[in-house]
Amino acid sequence: MSNVGNSSEFVQISEVVSGHDMTIRDGFRAKHFAEQTFGGLMDPVVMLDHFHMTAPTFAPHPHAGISAVTYMFEDAVGAHVNYDSLGNYGPIAPGALHWFAAGRGAVHTEQPEGDNHHVHALQIFVNLPASQKYDAPYAFDVEPSEIPEVVSPGVRVRVVLGASNGVTAKKNDDLPQPFTLLDGFLTDRAAFHHDVPRGWNATVCVVSGHLQVDADGTSRRLGAGETVAIGLSKRAKADVLTISLLAGPDCHFVVLSGPALGEPLAKHGPFVMNTVEQLNDRMSAYQRGEFGSLDDETFPQLKAYRTRA
Repeated sequence: MSNVGNSSEFVQISEVVSGHDMTIRDGFRAKHFAEQTFGGLMDPVVMLDHFHMTAPTFAPHPHAGISAVTYMFEDAVGAHVNYDSLGNYGPIAPGALHWFAAGRGAVHTEQPEGDNHHVHALQIFVNLPASQKYDAPYAFDVEPSEIPEVVSPGVRVRVVLGASNGVTAKKNDDLPQPFTLLDGFLTDRAAFHHDVPRGWNATVCVVSGHLQVDADGTSRRLGAGETVAIGLSKRAKADVLTISLLAGPDCHFVVLSGPALGEPLAKHGPFVMNTVEQLNDRMSAYQRGEFGSLDDETFPQLKAYRTRA
């Protein structure tokens, strides 16, 4: 179902979308947003989960054709520990980001380890263009100390990836494609402005509080757990579309933005390709063991938690 609302010749703005509540046992709950809900305006994002996790929940699982991205909010308690079939292992700390570009396929899992840990985070599936879906998988991290900020009265915005208001993130060269991730806080009814380049889409998600989003003469009012998506056509004459964000008494929000790929999607769980034939090819490759695995010999740390999931 499409929720595209007001639009002009070059600018489209979705209706406000509420996240779908998801719960898995006692240790995982999320607000889930799927790309089809936004009529293409979430592209290149194909899924967004705003989640809380307090216990191991997901067994090691494969991905192909996308980047699986975890961004930890600063108020998370304890680390979210990453394991993958590339040999990477380590904690994702509060305020950090882990980008896992699965390409032609790899296996990973992430889980809280330790007493009273509370992971508060985003899980984002960012589509890879057709030209990169069979590239070799890789991963990189952005540590909290590496994230610059836009700061002014009533405004603090962490520029995790991309750029905004003259502030540029430090790990942009590691990305498979350009992408912006902003983690923002507004108080005292403060305002923040962000420019969306021509040919890009932007998704604005409210974590807490209330927010008014203005773009191209149209306003949307969002509360916690709600999202809106905005797109500026490649055919637009303007180089950028300025979106304005105005808080209620206070607000915590996230902006995700990237070039719209506009390519066909063939999806099956954690696999996102362009055709059914490619999906079948990648699923067969995984079954043949070509994605690697997370075995107890390589990751003895994982064995102790495997039975708890």
